[in-house]
Amino acid sequence: MNATWPDYVESSCRQNYSFFSTTDYLRNAYHCTALVSVTLSLFTFYAILRVTPPRMKNMKIPLLITHAISTNLDLMLTVYSAPMAFFPSASGIPLGILGSLGVPVKWQAFWGQVSVHCMGLCFVILYENRQSQIPTIKFKIKSMRVRQVYFGLNFLLAFTVYLPFYLEDTDQMELRKFVLKRIPCPIIEFYDLKTYVLLKGGEVIVPFISVSVSMALVIFQTLFFLIHTLFHLLFIRNTNISDTAKSLQRKLLAYVSVQISIPLIALSGPILYSLYADQNNYYNQAYNNNAMLLMATHGILSTTCTLLIYQPYRDLIKKIIVGKKEDEDQRISMATASYLGERRRSTHPKAVMAAVETSY
Repeated sequence: MNATWPDYVESSCRQNYSFFSTTDYLRNAYHCTALVSVTLSLFTFYAILRVTPPRMKNMKIPLLITHAISTNLDLMLTVYSAPMAFFPSASGIPLGILGSLGVPVKWQAFWGQVSVHCMGLCFVILYENRQSQIPTIKFKIKSMRVRQVYFGLNFLLAFTVYLPFYLEDTDQMELRKFVLKRIPCPIIEFYDLKTYVLLKGGEVIVPFISVSVSMALVIFQTLFFLIHTLFHLLFIRNTNISDTAKSLQRKLLAYVSVQISIPLIALSGPILYSLYADQNNYYNQAYNNNAMLLMATHGILSTTCTLLIYQPYRDLIKKIIVGKKEDEDQRISMATASYLGERRRSTHPKAVMAAVETSY
């Protein structure tokens, strides 16, 4: 460390920390995770754009928007900010590109919080898309312009609801005193000048209100579109809608639910651990680092789910894996069909007469 906060103190207790507590471990693990997730993300963009079938055309744009937002959160966790958190406190240090470029840590935290909120809006987008495709539902968004305005306001709220908290100036030295009471022996990186403390702990005014309002709105909208869709698929009957069509709609709704729930685990796990650490005043930097890595696997889980649960994307993966054999079989099949077609035409009476005439 080249520069430290004035409250830095020498301590022998740091000798007990393992390699998993260090920035080297976390940074390298972030880079490895990013290498896999970015590759999968680019392939998923290609798959959605190129092989989405006509029967899924209404899902194409929502899937692209959701995947773009998911990729942004993934890059924020592994490349842009790459945070090292010091639970049970609300503090951390950036290890990514933005920190190297000198972007203030609090605005990196702001973008991270907005990214998580936007990820929640992806749930709303996907469930609203399913709800809008149910013919028996009358109360739905029918106009594309209205839909754009509706989600535009949602994203605007995501950027503005947290601003009052981040616009406040804070005395970092004062906040660090509260953190050091909870973590008497933090790792040496805590004293780096880039370390930033968001909260001293116990604040319930601006942060609590902004987070509560945003979460409540996202959860309410998600549940509304989900429950409304389920009700019409399970209980409302319409003779103009075939059982096959309803079965397909239920299947797509199940796919969306799986697509949402599996990567959600990667986000909820570390959040639950941070709440546990906060309630029990528990500090373990190795656990903190691994919790953040679990959150960083969100991108891998999200893209893997998208590629595996939808059949067209699964077929694309199968074609790539066994592509040469399939292409060879297809070429032989087409050649055989062409040969048989020529034989049929050549044995047709008119074809024979034409051949005789042309021979004279």
